[in-house]
Amino acid sequence: MYSFRHFLLGTFIVVTYYHSIYGQNVTTTDEQSSMEPTIPAEMKITSWDDMPFSGLVQENGTWVGKGYAFYLLELLSSKLNFTYTIVPPKQHILGNSRSGILSLLYEKKVDMAVAFLPLLPELRKYCTFSTALDQSEVTVLMKRPQESATGSGLLAPFDHTVWLLVLTAVLFVGPIIYVFATLRAKLWKQPDSENFSLFSCVWFVYGSLLKQGSTILATTDSTRILFATWWIFILILTSFYTANLTAFLTRPQFTLPINNLQDIVHKGYQWVTYKGRTIDFLLSQHVTDELSLLNTVKWKGHYITSYEYPVKSIFNAVEKNRLFLGDTHYLQSLIFADYVNKTRKHMLHQKRCTYVIMPGTILVTDRAFAFPLNSTLAEPFSKELMTLVESGIIKREKLKDLPLAQTCPLDLRSTERQLSFSDLSLTFKVVVAGYLIATVIFILEWTIKGTMNSYKRRKNTGKWCNYTLCCKWKRRSKESVTPQLVYTMKNHLFDKRNNLQKISPRPLYQNSPYDLAPGKKHNINGRDYYIVLDRYGDQRLIPIRTPSAFLFQYTA
Repeated sequence: MYSFRHFLLGTFIVVTYYHSIYGQNVTTTDEQSSMEPTIPAEMKITSWDDMPFSGLVQENGTWVGKGYAFYLLELLSSKLNFTYTIVPPKQHILGNSRSGILSLLYEKKVDMAVAFLPLLPELRKYCTFSTALDQSEVTVLMKRPQESATGSGLLAPFDHTVWLLVLTAVLFVGPIIYVFATLRAKLWKQPDSENFSLFSCVWFVYGSLLKQGSTILATTDSTRILFATWWIFILILTSFYTANLTAFLTRPQFTLPINNLQDIVHKGYQWVTYKGRTIDFLLSQHVTDELSLLNTVKWKGHYITSYEYPVKSIFNAVEKNRLFLGDTHYLQSLIFADYVNKTRKHMLHQKRCTYVIMPGTILVTDRAFAFPLNSTLAEPFSKELMTLVESGIIKREKLKDLPLAQTCPLDLRSTERQLSFSDLSLTFKVVVAGYLIATVIFILEWTIKGTMNSYKRRKNTGKWCNYTLCCKWKRRSKESVTPQLVYTMKNHLFDKRNNLQKISPRPLYQNSPYDLAPGKKHNINGRDYYIVLDRYGDQRLIPIRTPSAFLFQYTA
């Protein structure tokens, strides 16, 4: 009897414990299963034209989805056992509560948006997002420049800041050496110790830059230290310059003028993007971030409204030297398709790579599917989408449209490269500029020298003050009395010298009744004279039978 009671008590305890443990778990499981959201057998979805990620095509009166997003939707449909109908938006833009794809979610006209929508905080008031599917990297598509943006070969090794500092050093080191040498000579009262001129100091700096010798010799320690410092600076500078110049001329590297968002703004480029998509939406929100720099040049922005087939609009804009801002993956597939089409047309290899993509990015955002606010479908779909993301299916689908090797790369790698005229254009410009400067200086030297010689000659003869009244007496006192015998003819019509020279007024003795012919012997008042013309055209009488006549050996 006692043992039977113990048996009943033990049985009661075991039953109670089992009920308390397993019965509660069964109840909890039933409650959880009843709380799980039910996925409708037929769902209404929406999407937009954003190939290759998503696209809508009407076939036989029915909308059919294309792209990576609908590939994922087919996987989800087969696993979760549902069908769907597509409700296209009136405008293929993000929009707001009254327009675009967001209005369909906000008004709960659809159950899900099957598109790679940007996962932005500003959009959470219109919809609920699933787990992130991938990252969108917005970059720039531009027309491939003909020349590298690094610049001419001679200036390529250093940037603008280094060149400005080198120029500053060349301009100021010479005067600094001159000031040090002059002050030391005055303070030590040794004016002849280092008698350097400013020109010699400047020429020393320039000659050292070209690794030439110098005619000045430093004799004091302070000046020697200045000279040694400058020589060391030049040695290091020229070594780096030579090495970088060699690398620049031999490496197959092409540099673009645009590397980041700041270059777009500061260099004043016009840009193009989709109307109502990520960039346009963020700029309209006036969010303070790096992308807000485009608002400063928003008047230079242009928008594309063709979403179904935007390739032609994009290439037309880029051909006008505008920058297209778009997703990196899409731009890579765009360039690859263009390269394949030009290859099939048997175009030259240099003309196949017409476009190029900026290496960096200007915006990085996550992308995901979207659901209406407080939708019960977000959690189960996010769980399944997470599985697809972790399995790498999305990456595999995206890589299908891209080539294994990079198309039209900036780095030419092992391709042989010959130096073109653009690489050495500055060299020829320097030579031409040097010859032109030397020619101009030669003309100036010749002009100055001729002017100085003429000034000295006129100063010696007194002709330089012919037209000043105060110097006329000086001119007369210094007039040369050296005569010039001029052979003339009595027929003045054929006398070329008399026709060309300006003859001064006839002196009084020429009014004599005698017929005088210049250069002939005449007898005037019983004496024989030669009549000659001096250098100023004045006639003079030279007596023949006087001692001074022996100085003038003229014959008639």
